[in-house]
Amino acid sequence: MLNKPKKKIDIKYIILFIVIIIILILVIFSFIIKDKRKLSAPERFIKDCLISVENIVLYPFRFVKDEITEFIYLKDVYKENKVLKENLDRYDLLYTQNQELKRQIEELKEEYGIENILSEYEYVKATVINRNVAYWYDTMTINKGSKSGITEDMAVITSKGLIGKVIKTTKNTSEVKMITSSNSNNKISVIIDDVENNLKLYGILTNYDVKKNMLAIEGISENSNIKKGSKVYTSGLNDIFPSGILVGEVDSEIKDNYGLSKIVYASASNDMSDVSYVSVLKRKE
Repeated sequence: MLNKPKKKIDIKYIILFIVIIIILILVIFSFIIKDKRKLSAPERFIKDCLISVENIVLYPFRFVKDEITEFIYLKDVYKENKVLKENLDRYDLLYTQNQELKRQIEELKEEYGIENILSEYEYVKATVINRNVAYWYDTMTINKGSKSGITEDMAVITSKGLIGKVIKTTKNTSEVKMITSSNSNNKISVIIDDVENNLKLYGILTNYDVKKNMLAIEGISENSNIKKGSKVYTSGLNDIFPSGILVGEVDSEIKDNYGLSKIVYASASNDMSDVSYVSVLKRKE
């Protein structure tokens, strides 16, 4: 009876077996020599040898890990660069649009004779610190003055609309004349925007009617029929008030004494009896 030939052990299994043995030895010795006692010379030698072998065995795995980590990092960097490029393209577009809008605004200002617009101003926040009871609707004092760059004739507003203008300043305070002042010289160029009838009518806010508790706007054409509730804004046709500041809403209208034009009465957008915080419009440098 013939003997069966012995199977040769494949070399790859031998290598695998050796690697497993080395790993087991490394694990066992790592537990043995990890305590805090002082190691003997043979133990130190074994430890150094094990560390060297461990570095050799783990090098391929560390290399692969580092390559994968670097690949993931580069992938993230690529995504970030792509987003940044898109943002830069968007910025270029916005810049171009902004320049075009500036050009159109300048053309409109020249066409309609508008001197100033709100975007040309910065806001200086201030607090009302004094109001004379006898002249409650005439003037108020705020806690910002020349030290903050405030000068006479600067417009004063709130988030709801126009309050008035600065008439006096000290280093740390300013006196503001309100649009409800009884002073008849307090004239402001305004525009009435009747959206429903597609009308834009220019007029002059001349005074405040105490009896009616309304702002009086003169110079409106007799032929104009203005809808109640139409908004009243500053027109920007002078150097004091920029265009587009809300003044109030149309309440009623009557003929003037000569019957040639109308006087429009509008309620103020602000509650002038209760104003605590304001902003002074300061032209950007």
